[in-house]
Amino acid sequence: MILSRGGSLRIPFIERSQAVHGRMPAILLTAAMATWPCLSYGCDDGTIGPCAPGRSEGGSAIGTRSLDEPTPGNPIVDTVRSLGTQVVDDATYLFTSPLRIDGKGALIVGAIGAGIGGLMVADKTIQRAFQENRTEATDEIARTLETIGFSRTVLGANVALIGAGWLFRQHEEGNKLMRTALVGLEAQMFTEGLVGLTKFTVGRARPGAGLDTQTFEPFEGFDKSFPSSHAARSFAVAAVFADAYPQPVPFLLYTGAALISLSRIHTNEHFSSDVFAGAALGFVIGKVLSWRHQHPDILPGWSILPFVPDARGGLGFTIDVRF
Repeated sequence: MILSRGGSLRIPFIERSQAVHGRMPAILLTAAMATWPCLSYGCDDGTIGPCAPGRSEGGSAIGTRSLDEPTPGNPIVDTVRSLGTQVVDDATYLFTSPLRIDGKGALIVGAIGAGIGGLMVADKTIQRAFQENRTEATDEIARTLETIGFSRTVLGANVALIGAGWLFRQHEEGNKLMRTALVGLEAQMFTEGLVGLTKFTVGRARPGAGLDTQTFEPFEGFDKSFPSSHAARSFAVAAVFADAYPQPVPFLLYTGAALISLSRIHTNEHFSSDVFAGAALGFVIGKVLSWRHQHPDILPGWSILPFVPDARGGLGFTIDVRF
């Protein structure tokens, strides 16, 4: 039994050639079935999204094939099945991420928690400062930013980018855009679900209700204040695209997400701690999914590979478990 760096557990099974001669076909058949290639979003040339089996880990984009090329069987059914499987795998990876947190991650989580707590203390003061400095011009800007950050607007933008990438999928940039937008859409969907669940569980009253900043009514509805869904979805999608494209794209996306988030304080829809919590949640979800698709080689999974243990003959196989 060998435990290698990065959480890879290799369990060798070795038998002499004389002993396994009668079971050779079964072993090879098992190995072939277990190592059959599967479609994956993460591509080794830096692109994000479902990529074909021909794209090797750590290799180049040469020799790849796009999603629209024919595959054995029904290509549409195969693609949908692959995407569905990938979403399930992503959900499993995302929700089990806290189990893999290290010391640095724990410090980051602690800093985020401290930031939320500190802003909750200052929420009333920050809210008053924003409301006392509102003008017609700033209200108009805030309403425009609010519209851009709505769920339907971000959803429409992701779908439009997927469609645009599909139209030019024969070109590398078009294929990359389609794949990135697919992950952006996935990040938005996961974010919407987690934010809605948190709102329902925490039940913090919105600033416009005229109640105290520490008014919480858990399990009383989904239209609550903590965290801000505008901030969460904006930063989730921004994180995915910022990881896929060079500057100035990341700067523009994060600036836009920050302005959308601040607009929610300006319109008195959220407290500052709501916005900060939403931005942190969305950023983490976007980063986790983006990283997960760019590094499919170290994701949890298992495979069976045959090998010859030494020059004296014999045959064996290993079970490689990544966790």
